[in-house]
Amino acid sequence: MEFYHTLIVTILLVVMIVTGMVLGAEDNKPQDDYMPHFTHLSPELEPEPVKTAMTAVADWQIANPGKHNMMDWTYGALFAGMSAWSQISDSDKYTEYLRSVSQDNDWQLYFRTYHADDHCVGQMYLEMYARFEKPYMIEPTQWVLDWVKAHPPKAVLQFRTPYCQDRWSWCDSLFMSPPVWARLGAITGNMDYYAYMDKEWWATTDYLYDKDEHLYYRDSRYFDQREKNGKKVFWGRGNGWVFGGLTRVIDYLPEDYPSRPKYIKLYKEMAQKLLSIQQSDGLWRPSLLDPGTYTIPETSGSGFYTYGLAWGINRGFLDREETLPAVQKAWEGLLRCVHPNGKLGWVQRIAGSPGPSSKDETEVYGVGAFLLTGSEMYKLAVTKQPGVKIEVANPGRTALLNKTVEVDLAALTQANDAIDVDCTVFSIKHGIFLVSQVLAMDGKTTLLFQANFAPGEKQTFVVYPKSAGYAAPEPTERTFGRFVPERMDDFAWESDRIAFRMYGPALEKTGEISSGVDVWSKSVRYPVVDKRYKLNDYHNEHGDGLDFYKVGPTLGCGGTAVCVKRKLYCSKNYTDWKVLANGPIRTVFELRYAPWKTPEGTVTEVKRIAIDLGSNLNRFESTYTVEGGNGKLPIAIGIVLRGDKGALRTDAARGWMTYREPANPKYGTTSCGAALLPGANASATRADGNAVLITDVTPGEPLVYYAGACWDKSGDFTTPGAWNDYVGNAAARATAQLTVDIK
Repeated sequence: MEFYHTLIVTILLVVMIVTGMVLGAEDNKPQDDYMPHFTHLSPELEPEPVKTAMTAVADWQIANPGKHNMMDWTYGALFAGMSAWSQISDSDKYTEYLRSVSQDNDWQLYFRTYHADDHCVGQMYLEMYARFEKPYMIEPTQWVLDWVKAHPPKAVLQFRTPYCQDRWSWCDSLFMSPPVWARLGAITGNMDYYAYMDKEWWATTDYLYDKDEHLYYRDSRYFDQREKNGKKVFWGRGNGWVFGGLTRVIDYLPEDYPSRPKYIKLYKEMAQKLLSIQQSDGLWRPSLLDPGTYTIPETSGSGFYTYGLAWGINRGFLDREETLPAVQKAWEGLLRCVHPNGKLGWVQRIAGSPGPSSKDETEVYGVGAFLLTGSEMYKLAVTKQPGVKIEVANPGRTALLNKTVEVDLAALTQANDAIDVDCTVFSIKHGIFLVSQVLAMDGKTTLLFQANFAPGEKQTFVVYPKSAGYAAPEPTERTFGRFVPERMDDFAWESDRIAFRMYGPALEKTGEISSGVDVWSKSVRYPVVDKRYKLNDYHNEHGDGLDFYKVGPTLGCGGTAVCVKRKLYCSKNYTDWKVLANGPIRTVFELRYAPWKTPEGTVTEVKRIAIDLGSNLNRFESTYTVEGGNGKLPIAIGIVLRGDKGALRTDAARGWMTYREPANPKYGTTSCGAALLPGANASATRADGNAVLITDVTPGEPLVYYAGACWDKSGDFTTPGAWNDYVGNAAARATAQLTVDIK
């Protein structure tokens, strides 16, 4: 009897174990393993706790690299998130990590020309270019997209048909490729990139988007499939990638792009649907309409949903008061999925349909989604503080890089009387505090800061008073200028791209007379003027460029003179100087010249020179007075020629010219350029060894023009054509007006 009792008990135990295994088979994980429970990271919506969480996750991922190729789509998603984090972080190591990876990749996309997955890494390269503006960073990406644009694929979108993946036939492709197309359009101003992206986006959306459920099928194979509860199959991560890609496309579309309202409508539809199916722990499940199939959360999809919803609040598409509780709940849920060592768990492995994940499963793309989320949570945390919102728009069709925004400080003070010269500017789009400058000049006080604007783009900035407790970043790049008495009264100045000098009275006493503009090449973004004068060896290369340009008694690179019958009448060296502003955004100074005799009378000149951060060109404003003259002065703006060598390009009708000097075998090549304002009515000729643009100037009225230089070893302009385009469009770019609306 005891034997049978023991046998029955044993059988019951076996049945219980087997039953337990069957009941748990759908997840195949014990409860404690698949329910997030880590609580070491603070969910408080403040800047520092958010940065602490992002630091932990980013550092773990860098220390524990994935197994994929660094050009693969998996890493493309990681790098998108790491790019956002690198701007927010107080450390440069994340930027250096991205730069190192990009260099190892040789700035190339992956191997399949058409495939969206292999475009994804381009998002990192475009971000690096936006920050550092080195053409080689985007040239390979641009080449691939130009080729695709010229040879558009003709495959159908039905999945598993020949070449269907040459187009965006699966929903997650909408994160991979469209943001690359849209951002390249924003950077270059070439509307063809937008047009290709727009056409293919809506082809995919018309095919895969369910207008009733406001979600995307992963691909056409899922049209007729159903979950266990009878609902349609909508993959969590796949829709997360759509939602993340959608936000990034909207960010780069011109404000007045014809189909932009359609993108915003789609975004709002998806956002409302996602909010309605958010689970009690704040996260979303692998199968969006059947959370019971896999009861576990999934952090890569949930990360993109949280990112997209927080983005919508920050951009003003979703009501902050209504949506923030759900976003905070989702962020808290994501934090509970982060191991104490920074590893992000519960990431579904690579797949194309809903599936399980576990505490220890992670992937680089999940970390990318987490970091993108953190970047938007950081913005939400910063903007809890009251400040003055400014909407700045570029209404034109020209992409404006390093465009200086000018805001009347008195108007800001009127909007918030706590704002004064110690204010701080925050970019909502990029989530960073910006270098700024208060410029007091000509009876007006102006707040300056810089941003890149795509054609038709509108961006929102917040200006905070000192009492908000936010500190402006210390500039590592700046403009700078000073009088240099220790070097015979030079006046030297620079932007982060190039440097210049002009000669003063002490040098004139030695017999060296010139009002020409000298060029100092540089290959670094930080200031070099003081270092070079201190070394007193600036004619030799010390790793940051050198002075090998010869100005002598010529107009150099943008000097002026009175020109009569192709003969130049130049002033002597400047006699007086005055600094009006000294960076970091803009440096402005004046040089005065003693009267000199010309066939048009005795002329005096005051030359105001300004240079902005990010510019190779100076803005010159010369004002002349004449004694004994009659009428207008024929003023020549010149560039010295080196005999018959070099390459001169002039466009008198548009009022610009460039000159590429003969190559120096040891030091490289300098190119100069000059451009008048539109409608200046110039003629082009040569005079006394200089190429000149001649225009008539009314005495007492300022002549405004732009002139400057580049050095081929700086890497800023990789072809002569690129420099010609830069100079040829300089005046239009400089005079392009931003609209500034203080809220």
